[in-house]
Amino acid sequence: MTRRLVSLWRFVRPERRTLAVTFLFSLLGTGASLYAPLLTRRLVDDVILRGDWPAFPRLLATMVLFGAAGSVLGGFSSYLYTRGSSRILVAMRAALFEHLERAEMRFFARTRVGEIVARLNNDMVEVQGVLVDVPLAFVTSVLRLGIASAILISMSWSLFLIGNVLVPLGALGLWLTRDVITRMSRELREKNAAVGTHIIDTFTGIRLVRGSATEGQELRRFERENLSLVASVLRYQWISSLSRGIPSFVLACSATLALLYGGYMVRDGVLTVGTLVAFTAFQVQVISPIQNLLGQYVALRKGKASLARVFEFFDVPAEEDAEGAVAFTGIAKGIVFEDVTFAYGAEGRVLDGLSLEIPSGGTFALVGESGAGKSTLVDLLLRFHEPQGGVIRLDGIPLGRFRRATLRRKIALVSTDPYLFHGTLEENIRYGDGQGWPSAEAGRDAPDLVASAAALVDSRVADAIAGADLADLVRSLPEGLSTVVGERGVALSDGQRQRVALARAFLRAPEILVLDEATSSLDLLSEERIRRSIRELMRGKTTLIVTHRVHAVRDADRIAVLSRGRVSHIGTHEDLMGQRGAYRSFLRVCGDGADGAGEGRGA
Repeated sequence: MTRRLVSLWRFVRPERRTLAVTFLFSLLGTGASLYAPLLTRRLVDDVILRGDWPAFPRLLATMVLFGAAGSVLGGFSSYLYTRGSSRILVAMRAALFEHLERAEMRFFARTRVGEIVARLNNDMVEVQGVLVDVPLAFVTSVLRLGIASAILISMSWSLFLIGNVLVPLGALGLWLTRDVITRMSRELREKNAAVGTHIIDTFTGIRLVRGSATEGQELRRFERENLSLVASVLRYQWISSLSRGIPSFVLACSATLALLYGGYMVRDGVLTVGTLVAFTAFQVQVISPIQNLLGQYVALRKGKASLARVFEFFDVPAEEDAEGAVAFTGIAKGIVFEDVTFAYGAEGRVLDGLSLEIPSGGTFALVGESGAGKSTLVDLLLRFHEPQGGVIRLDGIPLGRFRRATLRRKIALVSTDPYLFHGTLEENIRYGDGQGWPSAEAGRDAPDLVASAAALVDSRVADAIAGADLADLVRSLPEGLSTVVGERGVALSDGQRQRVALARAFLRAPEILVLDEATSSLDLLSEERIRRSIRELMRGKTTLIVTHRVHAVRDADRIAVLSRGRVSHIGTHEDLMGQRGAYRSFLRVCGDGADGAGEGRGA
């Protein structure tokens, strides 16, 4: 745990000055608050018992002044602490967020979104507490405890011993519950994440839930998960209250013993009344830091569970470009897969020694039965995964030699179920476009240039919308491009979402356009108009089509038929029509016939 905390020092370092000033103000505030009880001894002994009433106003004013100083210094300390710790929390969350953005794709296949949200939000707060709150509170409490103890000992060392004789018993009770607190904290975090995941899953898939009439089923499951969470909260609360209650009771007993013994000392003339009053006030100053230290120990045990959960995600392997990787600018010759092998986990090989050459500057189609490896080829091209055998080359250069970001900016992928963010239609179309709006600074410096640049951007968006056959939809919407499409584009139909994704791809003007069943939800007329747009947009560039629809591949320059992880046939539509095998079976399934006389509509 210590090594993990030390590795997080990089987040604290930028705020170390703020935290140092916070600590200084906290110490000054502690000093001011500790001085006030000393004045109570003079108030009782000198003013009340001895009748020195002329000193009363001055003494009272001093007490008020020190009390106000303590409050002001405490306020400044709290503000600075909040500012510094909040920045540290944001930095840690941003670091984990960035790391997860680069995490290997297998991680997202096995991890629930709600779990990611819980660790970024809740667990990170606990880690920030361990990293900042606990050390500051520990040092402040130890200093406060040390100063108050020294003053108490100077008043009466025997009374001090009697007042703290039971403290070790309280610490022992807390130590005995440490492992239970850690274990239950982790259980609580995991169940809280499960509830969050269920909320996300239910409302992200609300169409399926309603279409299956399973609202009641999901509600019952939600209630069960919440009741399980509540049960864990209550168990944790019981253990937490016990771990804090025992020390607090012990401390209260210690204070009672001190008061009882002190009363006898006053009776015997060993101690003055003012000293006993001041001692009792300072006893609170001792009890408070002890309780804080015990509370920080509980927070440390909770934080240990959260720290382990956060670092489980920090330890997830992330994508790293090879040393000396170069930028990808485009292809002149083509894409070559050489004896490529790939499998998902312990499953059988999806690609088994596949070799394929895709020439640049044309349209290449991949067809084959489900599970043949078509989409896996696309994932490997985008480097979502790395081949476990063989190599992929672009213009003869191994794919691993290119920086991922530059490669992905030049490849636009449109899938059968495109993802839309909860935002406006325009925001979703512009997503990923490297040529966004000019900056506000540029607008102030050169307004005419910015106006022309904005017009150019508008023109590009309009061309992309027209190319994706989306213009009629935009005109029909009361708010046009400002229409909010909802979570995952729930306000749009399947076909409309596909056309938005196509417009997004067109706006990027990619070097390689990958269409993975990208028009499966469109009618044939819309699909034909979009195909014409693609031919115009991608003239001289490379288009890769993955589909089960005959009319989508008929005009392809080359067609590869995949079967059992390998290329079984390759050629033009006319070439493959004359061969026996998977392509003719593909045509029969699509209703096109083995002779290609008619055009099937596919799925």
